[in-house]
Amino acid sequence: MADMLEVNTQAPFDAYATRNDLINRYSMTEVLELESMHGNGSETISAALSDATTVMNGYLAKRYRLPLNPAADLKIYCCDIARYHLYKNQATDEVRNRYKDAIKWLESVVADKVDVSYNTPLTDDEHQATRVAPAVPIGDSYKGSVFGDDVFAAMPTVGDAWTYR
Repeated sequence: MADMLEVNTQAPFDAYATRNDLINRYSMTEVLELESMHGNGSETISAALSDATTVMNGYLAKRYRLPLNPAADLKIYCCDIARYHLYKNQATDEVRNRYKDAIKWLESVVADKVDVSYNTPLTDDEHQATRVAPAVPIGDSYKGSVFGDDVFAAMPTVGDAWTYR
């Protein structure tokens, strides 16, 4: 059992979390159960962490140069996403909710509501390249009014045709 603790504890290339991070967050028992479910042991854990990082990078690349420094919140969400994928179709409500929360957090990062401030943000040019211009101008580009005076003049007033009988 002691040997299993030492096996493959390093993060796969560019992974935001390690097998030890999973163990620290969820317990050795749960990680061993997940490994036994797949039959490949720690290789499965490494693959799940790598896949979770790939999912996260799909979102994070919209605002940051990759790879990012693996700080605490990135480790947390990487573990949550990897754990969800490891459970396959047997995820509990807690596992599923943590996964959904991780995706919401990533969407918030992309929407510029959450800042991963310890990483270098994209330059203005790089950031602009990730944005899609709206099809219709937004803001103060339209200077006219919605209704002209002729439209208002043709409208009945309260005293004209709208008397209550």
